[in-house]
Amino acid sequence: MKTNLKIALLAGSLLITSLLVNQACKKESATPAKVTEDLPYASASVEKNALLAVTSMESVNNFAQVGFISNSLKAGSLSFGSCPSIVVNYTTPPYSITLDWGTACTGFDGISRTGKVEISLNGLMNVANNVATLKIENFVADGNKITGTSKITSAGPNPGNGWPRYDFVTEGKIVFADQKIITFRYEGVTLQAEGASTPTVLADDVWRTEIHSANGVNQDGTTWTAKTTKVMIRKGDCKWYNSGTYEITPSKGDKITLDFGNGTCDNKATWTKGTQTKEISLD
Repeated sequence: MKTNLKIALLAGSLLITSLLVNQACKKESATPAKVTEDLPYASASVEKNALLAVTSMESVNNFAQVGFISNSLKAGSLSFGSCPSIVVNYTTPPYSITLDWGTACTGFDGISRTGKVEISLNGLMNVANNVATLKIENFVADGNKITGTSKITSAGPNPGNGWPRYDFVTEGKIVFADQKIITFRYEGVTLQAEGASTPTVLADDVWRTEIHSANGVNQDGTTWTAKTTKVMIRKGDCKWYNSGTYEITPSKGDKITLDFGNGTCDNKATWTKGTQTKEISLD
């Protein structure tokens, strides 16, 4: 009997020890995984895609606006550098402009583009309230397929220097290489601040986006709105904005501000979200 009791006690002790060890293992394995840091300007972030939507379409709008002033302010023969080729019909209505980047061409701003954009106009764009409509279909910029429409209305000459000023409404979609999609809509006011009277196209042109409001849907379905909080200035030979601030508000989380600096053409910006502030690369 004593022997059996010892065996029972030993078995019970082993069982308790086993349960304790097993429970400890469960506790250890149940430790929460480390939460990934909310990295600024990640590849699928709302702020990166909101900015990409704006810059992709505004660059096309700027090419179109160069075509508008080719009939009046631009002196001599137009020069785009290597691309795109431009065909302007201001002879007989309906007026039109065709921008053609061919199968591959890299512009002054360092962006590689392919495809063609057709623009129809109801009149010369140096006349207030005339409208140009851009149809963007087979167009690719830096590997991203961009489709959409843009309506640009002449707002007459800028009071400051008499150069062109335009109101615009743009709707578009970007399809990435992995087939993920973002959609967006924006409207605003832009004017040419420098370079209108020279024959060189874009290389010495400077555009001011004075008013801008946007909304869109990110790759993961997150909706967002955005607006300028300080005039955004972009030089024709620069891939990024040279100065100004852009504020993005996602449907989830805090608003994000991108500050593009004091006029230098570089890929740096100051990213601010809540109490966090970091310098980021826009590449």
